[in-house]
Amino acid sequence: MDEIAVLVLNYTFEPLHFTNGRRAITLLLSGKAEAVEASARVVRSPSRSFSLPAVIRLAVFIRKPVLDRVAFNKKNILRRDGFTCQYCNRRGERLTVDHIVPRSRGGQTAWTNVVAACLRCNLKKGNRLPDEVGMRLTREPVHPKFLFSTLMLRHPHAHSLLDSWRKYLVAVPTSS
Repeated sequence: MDEIAVLVLNYTFEPLHFTNGRRAITLLLSGKAEAVEASARVVRSPSRSFSLPAVIRLAVFIRKPVLDRVAFNKKNILRRDGFTCQYCNRRGERLTVDHIVPRSRGGQTAWTNVVAACLRCNLKKGNRLPDEVGMRLTREPVHPKFLFSTLMLRHPHAHSLLDSWRKYLVAVPTSS
């Protein structure tokens, strides 16, 4: 039961975090939360049985600071760019990061100057500007915004419970 993830919503139905099945049941039985979506699993005790929730909602509003800052690192750059080379649109190759305006030419190491690039394109571009080598970006880099749903997708049980969580998360892609 502890290994089952349960999505916890704030009183206003905004996603807050995950908890395990045991903690979710404790919150339900103490009246601190209500079940919103049930999972297929059933929990039994000697005197009761009920569906283990997939989503619960807290009975009171919890204030949480709004996070709009995403850590600047290679993994998040690749994630922002969809693990796709921003010059040739190739996926699945070994990717690195490339400064659009090279640092040696005054380019900053910032979200708007760094993109994912395959090794082939990175070597072709070298220490030059994309226009100098006849290369174009598939899209302009932007500073990403924090989305709670991006954290949800990294959870080990996300794929098994995604359907019951989908309506509560922002911009979660449909399974294909």
